[in-house]
Amino acid sequence: MAPRSRHHRTGPRGFGRGGFGRFAQEMPGTLACLTPGNSAVIESIECPNARAQALRFGMGEGATVSCVTVIPSGPLVLRSGRQEIAVGRGLARRIRVRQAAV
Repeated sequence: MAPRSRHHRTGPRGFGRGGFGRFAQEMPGTLACLTPGNSAVIESIECPNARAQALRFGMGEGATVSCVTVIPSGPLVLRSGRQEIAVGRGLARRIRVRQAAV
């Protein structure tokens, strides 16, 4: 039997490292829960590193973002102002949002 490469790791029940993937449930009230067509207002970003990264993208607290598309097991594409940004799931899970008023 050939040895496995170090890039082919699986976690519990073969769902990949950490058990995340298409079966993972996202935390409610975070940016990761947005679906295409929905808008939200960023309420808070507790992690200082995540806050700095979000500010580099122009997404500070109080900013309105709308979800353009969600790539399965990948980033979310968001519209913030006049730009579209691909935001990774890790960052999206650390940003708390509330539903935007219509």
